[in-house]
Amino acid sequence: MTRSWSFLKGGPRQGRFLRYVLVLAMGWVGILILAAAFYFLTPKTYTSGFTLILPGAGSASSVNLDSLGQATSNTSSPFGSHSLSPTENYKRLLQSYRLRGKVAAGLNLPIEAVPAPSIKLANQTKLMYVSVKADSPEAAKQLAETWLVSFERELNALRNEEQTLRDLAYRDTLAGFEEAVRETQAKIIAFQSEHGLISVDQFREIVGQTEALRIELERAEAELAVSQSEVTRLSEILDISEEQAIDILTLLSDTAFQSMVEAHSKATVTQSELSDMFGANHPEVIAARNELSGLNRGLFERGSLLIGFEAFATMDRAYYTSKDQRSALIAKLVEAAVKFSGAQKRCAAIREQLENTQARVEHLAVPATELDSLLRDHQVAETVFASALARIDTNRTDVFASYPLTQTVETPGLPDSPATPSKKFIALGTIAGMLFYAIGLALLWIRLPIIRALLKTL
Repeated sequence: MTRSWSFLKGGPRQGRFLRYVLVLAMGWVGILILAAAFYFLTPKTYTSGFTLILPGAGSASSVNLDSLGQATSNTSSPFGSHSLSPTENYKRLLQSYRLRGKVAAGLNLPIEAVPAPSIKLANQTKLMYVSVKADSPEAAKQLAETWLVSFERELNALRNEEQTLRDLAYRDTLAGFEEAVRETQAKIIAFQSEHGLISVDQFREIVGQTEALRIELERAEAELAVSQSEVTRLSEILDISEEQAIDILTLLSDTAFQSMVEAHSKATVTQSELSDMFGANHPEVIAARNELSGLNRGLFERGSLLIGFEAFATMDRAYYTSKDQRSALIAKLVEAAVKFSGAQKRCAAIREQLENTQARVEHLAVPATELDSLLRDHQVAETVFASALARIDTNRTDVFASYPLTQTVETPGLPDSPATPSKKFIALGTIAGMLFYAIGLALLWIRLPIIRALLKTL
C-alpha cells in the first residue's frame, strides 16, 4: 500500500501536482455521471406548435345613394396605433383560462392538465409562434392542433358576438331614425292637405304663371291700344261711331232690306220720269207716288225692326242706300270694333286671372316656406336613415375590424426529437461545469505562491 501511493510522495511540487490531477479527474467523472443521470432519468417532453401571421391591412367601402347621400365605412389597420397591438391581444387570448378550458374539453382532460402554451412574438413582424409540450410526439401534435382549432373558433365566436352587439345597437338607432322619417312624412302630408300645396315646385310654377300672365296682359293691352286707335281713326274718317257702323252693316247685309232699297231707287226714278212726262194728277204719276210711299214705309218698318226705331230714324239715308268704298270702310270699322271688344274682354279675363294668381301666391308664400322646411327636414331624416341602413350593410362586410384576420403560416407537425432533456444543453452544461471545476482547482493551485509572496513582503 505504501508503494502504490509512493508516486504521490515524490518532490513537494510533483506530489502536489499529482494530487490536483487526481481530484480534477474525480470531479470531472462525477460531473459526467450527474449529466448522464439527468439525461437518462429526466422524463422526455416533445414540443409541437404553429405559426400565425396577421396581415393587418385596413379596408374601406363607400356606398352612394342617389339623391340621398353617401355611406362610407373605413377600417384602419389594426397595427396603425402604437398603444394597441393585436399580437399582444391574441397572446393574452391564447393564454386565457377560458381558452384553456375549451382546449381541455376538446381533449377530455381536466384543465389542470392543459398548461398555457408558450408564445414568442417576433419583433418588427406580425408573426406569432405558439408551442405546446406533451409526453409523446403524437400527443404534442394533437395538443397543438386542438389549440389552433380552439383559437380560431374563439375568434369566430368573438367576431360573431361583436357583430350581434353592433347590429342590436344599430337596430335601436335605426328605429329612431325610421320614426323620425315617419314623423316628418306625416307632418308633410297633413300640411299638404291643409294648404293644398303639394310641393315647393308647385309654388314656383304658380309664381311663374303670375309672371307669364303679367307679360300676357301687357301684350293684350298693347293689342287693345292698337285696336282702339284703329276704331277711333275709322270713326273719324266716316264720322260715325262703331255702334252706327254695326247698324249700317246690318242694313247692308239684310237681303230684304236691300231689295226694298233697290225697289225704292227704281220707283224714285220712275216717278221722276213720269212727273216730267205727265202732270202731278196723272194716274200713272199718282200710282208711282203711292208705290214710292209704300216702299218708304216698308224701309222704315224693316230698318226699325233691324236696328231700332231711334237708330234708324237718325241715320243718314246715304249710308245704307249706296254701296261704294265707304261700305268697305264701314266693314273695316265693324271688324276693328269687334276686335277691340274681344281685346277688352281678353284683357279683363287676363287681369282677373292675374289678380287671382297673385292672391294665391301671397296666400301660399308663408306655407311654401314652411313646406320647404318640412321637406328639408324629411330629406335629412331620410338621408340619415338610408345612410345608417347602408352603414349596417357595409359594416357587415368587414368582420375583422376588432379581431384582425389570422393566417396559419406553419401548421402543427410531428416532432422528430424530444425538446427536453436537450442533448445540446446537457453537453454545454457538462462542459461548463468541468471548466469551472478546473478553474477552481487552478485557483487552489496558485494560492500557496501568492501567500508566500505576501508573507515575504510582511
